[in-house]
Amino acid sequence: MNKNKLVDKIDHHFINIAQWSIANRIWVILFCILLLLSGGYYTTKVRFDGSLQGFFAESDPVYTAYKEYLYDFLSDEVTYIMYRAPDKEHGPFDINVMKTIGNLTTALEDEVPFVREATSLTNVEFLFAEGEDELIVDELMLDFPDTQEELLAIKKKVISKPVYVDYLINSTGEYAAIYLEMAKASPDPLEEIIYDPEKGDVLENIYPQVSYHKVVEILERPEFADSGIEFYLTGDVPMNSVYNYMYMGDSSKISLYTLLIIAIISFLLLRTSLVGLLAPMGVVVLSVFMMLGCVGLMGWSVGLFITMAPSLICAIGVAQAVHILQEFHRSKAHHGDRRRAVKEAIKKVGGPCMLAAVTTAAGFLVMGVSELRGLAEFGIYSAIGVIFTFILSITLLVVFLARGKPQSESEMDYGPIPPSDLKGVNPLVGSMVSGSIKLNEKHPKLVLTGFAALFIWAFIGLEKLSVDFNFMDEFKDYVPWKQATIKADKEMGGIMSVTYVIETNREDGAKDVKLLQALDQLQAYAESLPYVKKSFSMADFVKDLNRTFHNDDPAHYSIPDNQELVSQYLLVYEVSGGDQLFEVVTPDFSRTVLEMRVVMTDASNIRDIIDKINAYEAENPLPGAELRESGIGWLWVRIADYIASTQYFAYSLIFVIIALVMCIAYGSIKVGLLSMIPNLTPVVITLGGMGWFGVHLDYMKLLLATIAIGIAVDDTIHLVTRFRSRYLELGDYTEAMKASLKDVGPALVITTMILIGGFGGYQFTDLQVLSTFGILLSSTIGLALLADLLLMPVLLQTLKPFGKEKNWVAPLAAAAGKS
Repeated sequence: MNKNKLVDKIDHHFINIAQWSIANRIWVILFCILLLLSGGYYTTKVRFDGSLQGFFAESDPVYTAYKEYLYDFLSDEVTYIMYRAPDKEHGPFDINVMKTIGNLTTALEDEVPFVREATSLTNVEFLFAEGEDELIVDELMLDFPDTQEELLAIKKKVISKPVYVDYLINSTGEYAAIYLEMAKASPDPLEEIIYDPEKGDVLENIYPQVSYHKVVEILERPEFADSGIEFYLTGDVPMNSVYNYMYMGDSSKISLYTLLIIAIISFLLLRTSLVGLLAPMGVVVLSVFMMLGCVGLMGWSVGLFITMAPSLICAIGVAQAVHILQEFHRSKAHHGDRRRAVKEAIKKVGGPCMLAAVTTAAGFLVMGVSELRGLAEFGIYSAIGVIFTFILSITLLVVFLARGKPQSESEMDYGPIPPSDLKGVNPLVGSMVSGSIKLNEKHPKLVLTGFAALFIWAFIGLEKLSVDFNFMDEFKDYVPWKQATIKADKEMGGIMSVTYVIETNREDGAKDVKLLQALDQLQAYAESLPYVKKSFSMADFVKDLNRTFHNDDPAHYSIPDNQELVSQYLLVYEVSGGDQLFEVVTPDFSRTVLEMRVVMTDASNIRDIIDKINAYEAENPLPGAELRESGIGWLWVRIADYIASTQYFAYSLIFVIIALVMCIAYGSIKVGLLSMIPNLTPVVITLGGMGWFGVHLDYMKLLLATIAIGIAVDDTIHLVTRFRSRYLELGDYTEAMKASLKDVGPALVITTMILIGGFGGYQFTDLQVLSTFGILLSSTIGLALLADLLLMPVLLQTLKPFGKEKNWVAPLAAAAGKS
């Protein structure tokens, strides 16, 4: 096998790049300063978008249907403040507590930005009948009771009304709630959710953060915080706000921790100078600025995935620089000249570094096929960052390494660089490499058997792997919002909304008695399902009206059979000033909604609820109406669907792309496909382990395989390239294995430790989803190292993809002995 493959041709071009960079080092540095300034400028143009638009494209039919629902029925996003008064005998119905809640309700409605209406027991719409045909619709406590006894009489009325139970009061009367309906929703354009135009689109000045801040500020006022009332703040607005703040705050925090950890590991393992340590850091920091600058230049907004991008680029960039640094130090130790050493290093590893950058970028770009908008954009700008790290590594890093005056010709050693003997590397690193060499040489069958057993175990686990996610699991257990939500789900109705639109396509169609009775039966079925705590529809209004006109007799909490009577009820309600009904029905009564309050649970459970309701409705169709899914809950299900579709397509696509690159680079289908085995191995084992341990594949863990394959293939490229080079020199696969692992093994170990340490920065976050992702990605990278140190060399030794052995080693050794 000769040296005419693409990977060989690429190598020879990189020495020219190194020479040009050194000769024009001033221009390289000035150009990089210009890049830093321009990148920094455009980085300021980047906008954060943590709304639903970060997940869905504008043209997505499910997202479009949700926006149509919002147009008819306004925002379904709420702030839910559950409370109790543990030291009061009558709890929420203590007269002083009720006065405080009344004041709080007024303050919330008057002061919180983008609140449409604040509802509590003090101002909720209540129906009173006078005579047979007169209805009074007014606030429950428009005339606040003078005594505790009067208030307790009201308590009996409220708790006896099903429409209020598990909404504003629980069945025991221990917990109550304030319900803030918002005027805005996550899909609204940015310009419509900015509160103070002078402050611009900073996170604290846009919905929902600006609303959340005000709610918290009001609750912390002494008259409420010191009132003896315990408040539990939950709902869509707090969840989205906390989520956005954590992602934005964690992005910079994780990046700083990542850089610090990488710097410490590099200092301990690389034994390099301060400049040798700072130069790679400068490369990755500049790459991150350029990545974000490109996002700003293109006018994109970044979503929740931006938290990971800077730390990923830092870890990948430094790991790539390690290969250059290792070869540079080896060459410098032999030649004694920095400039020649850096040229030799780039000549040897420039090609593999380029292939590694291309394959890693390809791994990110594959995410561009995802139907999740934020995920697709994340893949594109992360790929840009990876390419910048490569370009700067072979230019700016080269300039820093080649600093100083060149040595004179007489001082240089022009002899060939001998194979590494591992004496100059960190003892821990050296022992890992030498141990791998011994195991590969003496027990190759054991290596193959061990990995085969892991594969079988992993493939069984893959059958158990499920696609799912739950926003509750995004947060660590100590996060206040999560604690409040768990409490509210337990004591009151569910926090999440799953909504159906009932379309009759005719005026007054929603008033049809047959439809209302069928809808009432559908609600009863829905409330029998797990996780559904409460449902609400126009049918509940009609039942409450019927009961009210029958002297509040619970026996009449039902839909009357008389169509004329129903129409009369609704007319009397409307002319009496009632308006709450029109939150669930259009003004012409052609369209109405069924809203179910569901506990925060997995998307698969929401899917199960929807499937069962759809099946029930198919067997018991609503007369004259069409049932259509909508609401936040349905969007959760669609996100899970998109995760599944992206998983199968993206994973297949990245395998094909990287395998194709490898086959072209090595000029051999056999070598290209063989090199994919150690890259797939760690991913399959990790995913299989997730299946065994019941860890779901969510929208974050979906990135695991594509990122891991893209990163793992970097080390494989360096190993296979050096293995092939050593084989062409030595003609013996075992000797080539030993020499190649001594050459690049230390760099493989160090890069892996840097990557694992860098991803360890994800533990410094309040978001469990990021913390778990960091652990899984680090585990996968660790497994990839084992595959590169053990499985790949043994496969090359066993299958001999570079041709038959030439047995050059023994004759050369004999000749050396005679001399």
